Amino acid sequence: MDLWSTTVLGNTVKDYLVSAGLVIAAVVVGRVGRFVLERYLGRWAEKSRTRLDDLVVGRVLAPAVHLALLGGLWLAKSNLAVVEPFSGWIDRGLLVVALVLFFAIAIRFVQGLVELGGRAYLERLESQAVDDLEDRRRTVARVEKQVREISTMVLWILGLLTVLSNLGVDLKAIWASLGIGGIALVVAVKEPLANLVGRLYIYGTGIFDEGHFIAFGPWSGTVRKIGLFRTYLELFSDMTTVSLPNAEFVKGAVKNYFGRTKFMYKWDLDVPYDVDPERLQDLVERLRAHVLGLPEVNPQMCWIYLDRLDRYSKVIRVWFQAHLPDWAASLRYGNQVLHGIQRVFAEAGVEFAFPTQTVYLATEERRGADGTRGSAGVGGVGVDGGPGLGPTPAGS
Repeated sequence: MDLWSTTVLGNTVKDYLVSAGLVIAAVVVGRVGRFVLERYLGRWAEKSRTRLDDLVVGRVLAPAVHLALLGGLWLAKSNLAVVEPFSGWIDRGLLVVALVLFFAIAIRFVQGLVELGGRAYLERLESQAVDDLEDRRRTVARVEKQVREISTMVLWILGLLTVLSNLGVDLKAIWASLGIGGIALVVAVKEPLANLVGRLYIYGTGIFDEGHFIAFGPWSGTVRKIGLFRTYLELFSDMTTVSLPNAEFVKGAVKNYFGRTKFMYKWDLDVPYDVDPERLQDLVERLRAHVLGLPEVNPQMCWIYLDRLDRYSKVIRVWFQAHLPDWAASLRYGNQVLHGIQRVFAEAGVEFAFPTQTVYLATEERRGADGTRGSAGVGGVGVDGGPGLGPTPAGS
């Protein structure tokens, strides 16, 4: 009996060898295609001025060589007599893999276009030497991330629907059969959908991003992760993590400290009333000279003046703007400036006022049974506020 004509599971040995040869040939074609892409087309694309050809070669043609293997598997299967339902399962499996590969290539291509557009935009800004280049970089990075995530989500949903449709699933019948159950489903997914929209809102408005320090409601901390439905915030107070629904950020006000380079400082300094006007004005001038002498202070946004005559003290207001690297630096900077202000007070021989109170004891006379008068001891306590000039002797 001829070995080539031996039948196994409905196919001859020759048919199996031909199918195996087709698969091997497909693998060889794929490897050769990959080699040609990397060795010739890839180098040619790197030498060209435009980056679009690099994108096509790297993100479209390179993964597309895997289609050669799928084609070889399909030819190998077609060469064999496969009984149902296995033949249909294999065809559907190859179709699903081909569709997944197609949409994966599409997603990679769209992401590459987004990165290419962002890079070109930044290069144009660099050539124009704009002042806020770093802010523009952060904005571009945020927009790129948003477009990548949205496009990836949309393409994968389209891919899923395409796969289900090609597998013979009647999508219209599914939606029609939901009926009242569909309404219940909509109600059930209302909260997750609202949080998903909240996430799109966060990225769309750029109110904050991962790594930013924000204050929202009673919470203040660093954003560690912006998930599909919740945002995770590491609290500044105790370093614990709290998860907040994304939908809440659509309705609430968010205070973002990240990226700030301009900070306002405002202090009210109390001076005792015994400081005469000439010394007080000299102190104001010394404070103004000290603050304006700091290189970080914006002279156009600096106000130091006698603000008011308060109940217990004279109040000098120090109000200025400083240009600093970040929020953490602003905390250290405030400490340094206050330290310098204390030195200015010491050099001028002026002390800070402190609240004082005058406490006096009142006695009350009482008439005895025999008609004589005598002391009843402490009859009451009176308190008067002082301007910070020190304690006043108690009286009776």
